[in-house]
Amino acid sequence: MSNFITNVLKLVSGSVTAQVLGIILIPIITRIYNPDDFGIFQLFISLSGILVIVSTFSYQLAIMLPKTEEDAANVTALCIVLVTFVSLLTGIGIWLIPDNVDNIFNTPGISRYLPLLPLIIFLNGIFFVQNYWLSRKTRFGVIAGSRVSNTLTSKLVQIGFATWIITPLGLIGGFITGYAFADLIMLKGIKKDIKIFKQVSIKRMKEVAIQYKKFPLFSSWSSIANTISPQVPAFLLAYFYSTSVVGHFSLANQVVNLPMGIVGTAIGQVFFQKVSEVKNGNVEGDMKTIVEEVYKKLISIGIFPMILLVILGEQIFVFAFGENWGISGTYVRILVPWIFLVFLSSPISTLYNIFEKQKVWLTFSIVLLASRILALIIGGTHGDPEFALALYSFTGIVFWLWNNAYLLGLVGISKKESVEILVKYTTIGIIISIPLILIELISTSFYLIIFTAVVMTVIYYAITLHEDPMFRKMFSTLLVNVRNRN
Repeated sequence: MSNFITNVLKLVSGSVTAQVLGIILIPIITRIYNPDDFGIFQLFISLSGILVIVSTFSYQLAIMLPKTEEDAANVTALCIVLVTFVSLLTGIGIWLIPDNVDNIFNTPGISRYLPLLPLIIFLNGIFFVQNYWLSRKTRFGVIAGSRVSNTLTSKLVQIGFATWIITPLGLIGGFITGYAFADLIMLKGIKKDIKIFKQVSIKRMKEVAIQYKKFPLFSSWSSIANTISPQVPAFLLAYFYSTSVVGHFSLANQVVNLPMGIVGTAIGQVFFQKVSEVKNGNVEGDMKTIVEEVYKKLISIGIFPMILLVILGEQIFVFAFGENWGISGTYVRILVPWIFLVFLSSPISTLYNIFEKQKVWLTFSIVLLASRILALIIGGTHGDPEFALALYSFTGIVFWLWNNAYLLGLVGISKKESVEILVKYTTIGIIISIPLILIELISTSFYLIIFTAVVMTVIYYAITLHEDPMFRKMFSTLLVNVRNRN
């Protein structure tokens, strides 16, 4: 597991300072752009996110699997061709969109930004493809650098654009620029593999496309369904309420998912590479032990921040992002249980591909999507945004609990074992947070409450480090990496 820990830390701590700066810049952006701007931006990235998933037909997931580098290069080339084709097709499709699309979907102003969709589909799709190739080559430092560039460039351009004019174009322009710079960094890391890519041929690309046909037949549809699932609120909240509500929802998602996503995506990427090697027999290892350790790390890392957001959601958002964003804090409290379960599930969901359970994943994804659309329609028809999001979050909790249990069962981890791990760290987190809850009830001083939250956080992670030797090793290695980079 030592190499696994090292690779995770390369992704998580590639540049801790830069990632922190990226998070710090969000409060500046929220004081420049209003909730309506964020709403249009969220609708744009939701639409592009769905099309990006379509663009590779999920063949990028197969880059890890071939035993030979030549076959992996052919799969990579196939993905690039598909991304280019879908980007061009999207550009053609935009010309056919009716002029009154804004009125149809209650999204005033979004049509003027749609011509930018083909560009972001291409840049984002290439980002995904290069990501998987570099993961296969275990060049996680390059991936970390590209993510840092993406975060910082995006935020800085969004802020800089505001000196000219404050519109959703600033947010969208920063988003596009971030992926452009990230792609260039990744491309530089792939240059040394040029000899491998010279062996790519159309004939072999066709052969690997057929060999890994389960990915477009099953994984692509489940990926589309799973991508649409978290994007559905943007469209339905806009339809039933307003782009302002979408903006509040967008910030709530972004603030929670940015730090959690850095950790979860990093662990998931290295996890996929590790278990793929074990499955292919390239390295020795016990699948159950690897999955159990990863699951335990995810719970111990993520549970306490989630508890803090449930307790202090509105106060944190008003303080950090301004008076206009308190509603986002309310939304966070509603969404936290679902987001936490997704955080646990995402890294280990690659087991569906490892065990070739794509049909199960497809069925799960489609049923989940249908239930969430139904929940939002019921909520939007009969209640306010909070009620609609509560139904949306509840369906997520139910389905992702089942998903976790099924995935852990694939490697022999019983439901009892998984529940015991979850209950253990949740109990520790709740007990430690009791002083914070009491102070929050009796004190009006926000700074006292935040000081207490910081102290309780330190205590929680101190106990976690003491309870888990491998977590101690990860933490000590992280500190070494930070010192070496500073």
